[in-house]
Amino acid sequence: MTYADIHSIYTVILFVAFISFVVWTFVLKRKSDFDQAANLVFGDEAQKQQQETKQELDHE
Repeated sequence: MTYADIHSIYTVILFVAFISFVVWTFVLKRKSDFDQAANLVFGDEAQKQQQETKQELDHE
């Protein structure tokens, strides 16, 4: 096997991996997973608001 053959095989493997990743990400209807992951950032804010509301009610 020459260097050119190895390079060609490596290129094909990377291309197949890239296409697989694109299919897995965009075609397999993973919108609900992405929406959930996008809202993880706001989870701490909701907890903080609930704690503040609870503290305000406890002070009354």
